[in-house]
Amino acid sequence: MTRSSPPPISRRAFLEAATLSSAAVACSSESAGALTGPSPDTENVKDTAGSDSNTPDSAIGDGDAATDAPDTTDAGKTIVACVAVSDSGVDLAVRRAIELAGGIDAIQAGQTVFIKPNAVHPFSVGEPGIVTSGAVLAAVVRLVKERGAKVIVGDRSARGFASAVTLNDTGLADAAEKAGADEIYGAPLPKDEPDAWVLTQPPGWEETWQPLGGILAMRKIVEADHFINVAVCKNHRWAGFSLTLKNLIGAIGDDSRDRMHYVSRDAVGLSNDIVTLNGAFSPLMNLIDATTCIVNGGPEGILGDEVTTKPGLIFASRDRVALDALGVSLIQEEQSRVVVEKPDEMQTLLKSTSAWKLPQIAGAVEVGLGAVGPEAVSLRFEGLADAVRTGLEARFTS
Repeated sequence: MTRSSPPPISRRAFLEAATLSSAAVACSSESAGALTGPSPDTENVKDTAGSDSNTPDSAIGDGDAATDAPDTTDAGKTIVACVAVSDSGVDLAVRRAIELAGGIDAIQAGQTVFIKPNAVHPFSVGEPGIVTSGAVLAAVVRLVKERGAKVIVGDRSARGFASAVTLNDTGLADAAEKAGADEIYGAPLPKDEPDAWVLTQPPGWEETWQPLGGILAMRKIVEADHFINVAVCKNHRWAGFSLTLKNLIGAIGDDSRDRMHYVSRDAVGLSNDIVTLNGAFSPLMNLIDATTCIVNGGPEGILGDEVTTKPGLIFASRDRVALDALGVSLIQEEQSRVVVEKPDEMQTLLKSTSAWKLPQIAGAVEVGLGAVGPEAVSLRFEGLADAVRTGLEARFTS
């Protein structure tokens, strides 16, 4: 489906449009639930230190938690890979990034793998960087299908948007189906399908979610054998940035989001909640689609203050914390190369704070969600220009 890019709108208009979109879908016969579709060399690699159904469930899926933990096989360090997209295309870059980050050999034939892109809203048609690109998502699907697994691709879009509509209108559903995904899942509202959600209680849940008894997590993710998290690379006008940690807001129910995401909160408060909800999930692999980077005006990317760049990179790691530290280092590096005429609320924080001291990263380190700092990480670069690699290393290790 082809749609022209929408004109810039205000945040209020964006939310009002979301509400109208939700109401229109509710009045239609179209379902927002599950949709079922048809069934190298390592040159230039560099290592651098640096209802009853909603009862609380402490299990994070049926997979082996130890297998899906961050990779520490590289001299005791977690691995973060960064690969440039070359003339060989996105598929090879995604494959190499995953290989360098430790691979997905834990996936066995017959197992179920849930792949979660960022499918925030349907207004993103024709606006790269707002949602995960179809090319990157398709590349991940093909890799998983090579292992003989069943693939589910899904997300819960921003409050007020029908997830199935977003997946269809952005082309993500079509890209995933053509790559061999077995199911495209537009997660429903918890009030419409309570059985689609599981109440979880990760450490620290009481501070924000005590009135709800826990955090609603998407059942299909919790019950999958493995979970792959495919984020975009963009700043966020309230949380600072939206990478793999923030991407998991799309894995929790709307009522749970309302406790954190649609109230007036500072970056620290929102970041703390992002860290807490991440305790309910254990991805086997995390990726950042940095083929495009939004350095200002995220997460919506359509309000008239957006500034985008084209790094042409793919990041991968089993460690969300270390991966996001490198991802936000890229956002900071890209910000330094462009003119931002309408700085959003987070520009000052991002420009004045090193990656590991930003609230999301520091909070995740504090609770033990990933690497404790750059000294615990091995960066593996492939195909990057020297200046780009040097800039990323400097920011990551600062």
